[in-house]
Amino acid sequence: MKIFNKTIEFKTTKYLEFVDITEEVKKFIIDNQIVNGQVLIYSPHTTLAIRVNEKEKGFTEDFKDFMTKLIPPKKYYRHNDLKIRTENLQCDLVGDTDCLNGHSHCTHFLMGASENIPIIEGKLMLGIWQWVFAIELDSARKRRVIMQIMGE
Repeated sequence: MKIFNKTIEFKTTKYLEFVDITEEVKKFIIDNQIVNGQVLIYSPHTTLAIRVNEKEKGFTEDFKDFMTKLIPPKKYYRHNDLKIRTENLQCDLVGDTDCLNGHSHCTHFLMGASENIPIIEGKLMLGIWQWVFAIELDSARKRRVIMQIMGE
Protein backbone atom coordinates (compact mmCIF):
# COMPACT_ATOMS: atom_id res chain seq x y z
CA MET A 1 0.00 0.00 0.00
CA LYS A 2 1.20 3.50 -0.86
CA ILE A 3 0.52 6.59 1.23
CA PHE A 4 0.79 10.13 -0.15
CA ASN A 5 0.21 13.46 1.62
CA LYS A 6 -0.43 16.93 0.29
CA THR A 7 -1.40 20.23 1.87
CA ILE A 8 -3.29 22.88 -0.04
CA GLU A 9 -3.45 26.49 1.13
CA PHE A 10 -5.90 29.24 0.32
CA LYS A 11 -7.48 32.34 1.81
CA THR A 12 -11.15 32.56 2.59
CA THR A 13 -13.06 35.82 2.36
CA LYS A 14 -16.13 35.53 4.61
CA TYR A 15 -18.26 33.60 7.08
CA LEU A 16 -19.94 30.50 5.60
CA GLU A 17 -18.01 30.69 2.35
CA PHE A 18 -18.02 27.39 0.43
CA VAL A 19 -14.60 26.76 -1.15
CA ASP A 20 -14.81 24.02 -3.80
CA ILE A 21 -11.68 21.87 -3.49
CA THR A 22 -12.94 18.94 -5.60
CA GLU A 23 -10.54 19.45 -8.51
CA GLU A 24 -7.52 19.63 -6.16
CA VAL A 25 -8.56 16.29 -4.64
CA LYS A 26 -9.03 14.69 -8.09
CA LYS A 27 -5.67 16.02 -9.31
CA PHE A 28 -3.95 14.62 -6.20
CA ILE A 29 -5.34 11.16 -7.04
CA ILE A 30 -4.28 11.38 -10.70
CA ASP A 31 -0.80 12.74 -9.89
CA ASN A 32 -0.14 9.82 -7.55
CA GLN A 33 -1.64 7.20 -9.91
CA ILE A 34 -3.84 5.60 -7.24
CA VAL A 35 -6.23 3.06 -8.73
CA ASN A 36 -7.95 1.73 -5.61
CA GLY A 37 -7.89 3.14 -2.10
CA GLN A 38 -9.24 6.11 -0.23
CA VAL A 39 -8.54 9.78 0.24
CA LEU A 40 -8.88 11.61 3.53
CA ILE A 41 -9.53 15.35 3.32
CA TYR A 42 -8.89 16.99 6.70
CA SER A 43 -9.01 20.50 8.16
CA PRO A 44 -6.55 21.19 11.01
CA HIS A 45 -8.64 24.26 11.94
CA THR A 46 -11.43 24.31 14.52
CA THR A 47 -13.37 26.82 12.42
CA LEU A 48 -13.10 25.28 8.93
CA ALA A 49 -15.29 22.29 8.08
CA ILE A 50 -14.83 19.74 5.30
CA ARG A 51 -18.08 18.45 3.81
CA VAL A 52 -19.40 16.72 0.71
CA ASN A 53 -22.62 18.06 -0.74
CA GLU A 54 -24.33 19.49 -3.78
CA LYS A 55 -22.83 22.49 -5.57
CA GLU A 56 -25.92 24.58 -6.08
CA LYS A 57 -26.43 28.21 -5.10
CA GLY A 58 -29.91 27.61 -3.68
CA PHE A 59 -28.55 24.96 -1.31
CA THR A 60 -25.59 27.04 -0.12
CA GLU A 61 -27.83 30.06 0.54
CA ASP A 62 -30.39 27.86 2.36
CA PHE A 63 -27.57 26.37 4.42
CA LYS A 64 -26.26 29.82 5.38
CA ASP A 65 -29.76 30.88 6.47
CA PHE A 66 -30.25 27.65 8.43
CA MET A 67 -26.90 27.84 10.25
CA THR A 68 -27.34 31.54 11.08
CA LYS A 69 -30.69 30.71 12.71
CA LEU A 70 -29.43 27.54 14.41
CA ILE A 71 -26.19 29.07 15.73
CA PRO A 72 -26.56 32.87 15.59
CA PRO A 73 -23.24 34.74 15.42
CA LYS A 74 -24.55 37.58 17.64
CA LYS A 75 -25.78 35.34 20.50
CA TYR A 76 -23.97 35.27 23.86
CA TYR A 77 -21.28 32.56 23.97
CA ARG A 78 -19.15 31.88 27.06
CA HIS A 79 -16.30 31.29 24.62
CA ASN A 80 -16.47 35.00 23.78
CA ASP A 81 -16.72 36.21 27.38
CA LEU A 82 -13.16 37.14 28.29
CA LYS A 83 -14.17 37.65 31.94
CA ILE A 84 -14.66 33.89 32.32
CA ARG A 85 -12.60 32.42 29.48
CA THR A 86 -8.97 31.82 30.37
CA GLU A 87 -7.82 29.22 27.78
CA ASN A 88 -6.46 29.50 24.23
CA LEU A 89 -6.58 33.29 24.10
CA GLN A 90 -5.08 34.24 20.77
CA CYS A 91 -6.56 37.72 20.97
CA ASP A 92 -4.01 38.43 23.71
CA LEU A 93 -1.26 37.42 21.28
CA VAL A 94 -2.40 39.36 18.23
CA GLY A 95 -4.36 42.20 19.84
CA ASP A 96 -7.66 41.63 18.06
CA THR A 97 -10.92 39.74 18.51
CA ASP A 98 -10.02 36.54 16.63
CA CYS A 99 -10.91 34.43 19.65
CA LEU A 100 -14.44 35.85 19.90
CA ASN A 101 -15.89 33.18 17.65
CA GLY A 102 -18.02 30.92 19.84
CA HIS A 103 -20.56 30.44 17.06
CA SER A 104 -17.78 29.24 14.73
CA HIS A 105 -16.60 26.55 17.13
CA CYS A 106 -20.15 25.37 17.86
CA THR A 107 -20.86 25.12 14.12
CA HIS A 108 -17.64 23.19 13.49
CA PHE A 109 -18.47 20.73 16.26
CA LEU A 110 -21.68 19.83 14.42
CA MET A 111 -20.15 19.75 10.94
CA GLY A 112 -16.80 18.01 11.36
CA ALA A 113 -13.21 18.29 10.23
CA SER A 114 -12.89 15.63 7.53
CA GLU A 115 -14.31 13.44 4.80
CA ASN A 116 -12.98 10.06 3.68
CA ILE A 117 -13.87 9.11 0.10
CA PRO A 118 -13.21 5.83 -1.76
CA ILE A 119 -11.10 5.71 -4.91
CA ILE A 120 -12.14 2.95 -7.30
CA GLU A 121 -10.52 2.33 -10.69
CA GLY A 122 -8.71 5.66 -10.40
CA LYS A 123 -11.85 7.71 -9.80
CA LEU A 124 -13.02 9.63 -6.78
CA MET A 125 -16.32 7.99 -5.86
CA LEU A 126 -18.47 11.07 -5.50
CA GLY A 127 -22.13 10.92 -6.43
CA ILE A 128 -23.28 12.72 -9.57
CA TRP A 129 -24.10 15.94 -7.67
CA GLN A 130 -21.44 15.71 -4.96
CA TRP A 131 -18.50 18.08 -4.52
CA VAL A 132 -15.89 18.50 -1.79
CA PHE A 133 -16.06 21.76 0.12
CA ALA A 134 -14.00 23.53 2.73
CA ILE A 135 -16.52 25.72 4.53
CA GLU A 136 -15.35 28.82 6.37
CA LEU A 137 -17.08 29.04 9.75
CA ASP A 138 -15.40 32.23 10.93
CA SER A 139 -14.10 35.26 9.02
CA ALA A 140 -11.52 35.71 6.26
CA ARG A 141 -8.44 33.64 7.07
CA LYS A 142 -5.46 31.81 5.62
CA ARG A 143 -6.38 28.12 5.62
CA ARG A 144 -4.76 24.73 5.09
CA VAL A 145 -6.38 21.45 4.11
CA ILE A 146 -4.44 18.20 4.39
CA MET A 147 -5.11 15.36 1.97
CA GLN A 148 -3.87 11.82 2.46
CA ILE A 149 -4.27 8.97 -0.01
CA MET A 150 -3.87 5.33 0.97
CA GLY A 151 -4.04 2.77 -1.80
CA GLU A 152 -2.45 1.02 -4.75
